[in-house]
Amino acid sequence: MERSITQATSGDGDPGQTAKRPAARPEAGRQGRIDRDEQLSVGPYAWGFALIGLCLVVYILCNPNRTNIYMHFVLQAQAWLDGRTAIPTPAYQDALPILDSTGAKTGYSIIPFPPLPALVLLPFVAVWHLAVNEQLLAAIFAAVDVGIAYWMLGYLPVRHEIRWLTALFLGLGTGLWYAAAIGSTWFWAHVVAIGCLLAAVGCALSADPEAAEPRSLADEFAAARRPKWSGGWRSAATVVVLGVLGELLFVLSGAGTAASTVAAVGVLVAIAAAALAMAVSGGRGVLVPLIVVVAIVGGIPAGLVLGSQSSLALAVVDVLGLAVVVCLVVLARVRTGAVNDALAALWTALGRPESRQLAAGMLFGLACTARLTIVFGFPFLILVGGGGSWLRRGILAGAGALVPLVTLLVVTYATSGHLFNPAYDYLYHLELGYTFLNYHADWSIEDLRYVPQNLMIMLFNMPLFDPQTLPYRTDPLCQLGQARGLFDISCPIATPDPVATSLILTSPAYLLAALAWVPARMRKLDRVTVGATIAVAAIAFVNLMHFSQGWVQFGYRFSNDFAPFAILLVALGASRLGRFWPVLVAFVAASIAINAWGTVWGVMLGW
Repeated sequence: MERSITQATSGDGDPGQTAKRPAARPEAGRQGRIDRDEQLSVGPYAWGFALIGLCLVVYILCNPNRTNIYMHFVLQAQAWLDGRTAIPTPAYQDALPILDSTGAKTGYSIIPFPPLPALVLLPFVAVWHLAVNEQLLAAIFAAVDVGIAYWMLGYLPVRHEIRWLTALFLGLGTGLWYAAAIGSTWFWAHVVAIGCLLAAVGCALSADPEAAEPRSLADEFAAARRPKWSGGWRSAATVVVLGVLGELLFVLSGAGTAASTVAAVGVLVAIAAAALAMAVSGGRGVLVPLIVVVAIVGGIPAGLVLGSQSSLALAVVDVLGLAVVVCLVVLARVRTGAVNDALAALWTALGRPESRQLAAGMLFGLACTARLTIVFGFPFLILVGGGGSWLRRGILAGAGALVPLVTLLVVTYATSGHLFNPAYDYLYHLELGYTFLNYHADWSIEDLRYVPQNLMIMLFNMPLFDPQTLPYRTDPLCQLGQARGLFDISCPIATPDPVATSLILTSPAYLLAALAWVPARMRKLDRVTVGATIAVAAIAFVNLMHFSQGWVQFGYRFSNDFAPFAILLVALGASRLGRFWPVLVAFVAASIAINAWGTVWGVMLGW
């Protein structure tokens, strides 16, 4: 079996890691290909920016009239700036009305969706308010997601062509293209979640350069049986404290305690998680990514909200920011060596595998605050990342993920009075009336009995061939004798089914993921393959249990939840084709062509 050539710069996200990766021995007659690969990798960031630019142009051109009535997250961001947690009740679905003491509607509602997509919109809404073009931002952020994917794939031992083809497949051959083209509430959430999850996976891979190298199953099992625990009684005591605080959080919320008290307990949970990370890693440097992420994700939005509420608060924030800048400038001029030493220490702290694993956990947790089902992909971070053993990897990543996840609980409680959003249950009973979607009133919102019918939708649902009417319309198609066309809305050959279209049909390159398991024939496996497979299967299974599989979509949009893990398998699968790796080109080309057809039709139909 021929493995792909390990690139000298394949870890360009962290050049220091590349020396740790064993280099593949070039065979006779392949030296020219190695030289060419090295030339291609001279400017890796140029390739990443080229992919971003290409995808951005495609995303914008495929839907130049980027308008959509569904603005849940824009309304939520504006509500925060106005000092409210509830949004004005929109004239469309997916909002739970708030009732007054008499049972009458107040004109305000809460949305069922996690808050990160609205938080990302907050700076833009602070400037343009309700005029923010969420659909244009979806195109921009989705293109950036493709660049992050290219960076992430650089940590795999695959040739450069496979790397950029797989990133291109994510951008134009999967459900990400349709999400970027439409950009409405549900698709914007996918775009935000994918970016965070790709960054989390990239951090974990950068901290674990040998994770993608196949090893003997016996060696892996032996390593799993010898977990390395560190921190002694301190880390054990911190785990106990975390458990107590977590239980207290649920008890207080169940008793209807004030949101400020629940938030205070949430802060204590975050502090305990940081203490656990320090105890396990053996140093305070591991907290650097935690501080950076909290400052960006928490500090900037807090400053925007405070500034919108009070001119005095805005002035205080501006003065503090100016003071920090002045202090840094003075220190840089007076004590240049001290500043350089501090920056070097900061960079060293960020470069530690344990720090990257904590950062991976935080980014993973952020992804979950955009799409909840991503949380079931956590086993990947137990198998892949810095820490030295599956136990330490899991604890560090879990400590990082706890911070955004507990924040999600606190925000949900402050918004709805419950730790888990009641709007989901309300909407479930509301949508049970859509009998044509085969929902069952006697089943729960997440039910194993939904899996068989939803699996058929995911894998085998086909477009509508020779349709007599368009979806949602009753006017007949095709005048007598009129020939059907590929993009003829008056007489089409086929149109997408609004329920979904087979994932195998729309993204056939995913079929190459199975080849990532080729080393198993020699009783060898790598932790990336195992972890990514578990993550894909777990996330997909939970999504299949959900009563709804999406609506008015091309492809299967829930696949975006596991796409960052799935493309790891695609890249590794293509690399294990050896010299037949160019098969990936055909699969990616077919995926792009099919998604182009479906996305154009989705735009034409006004979805």
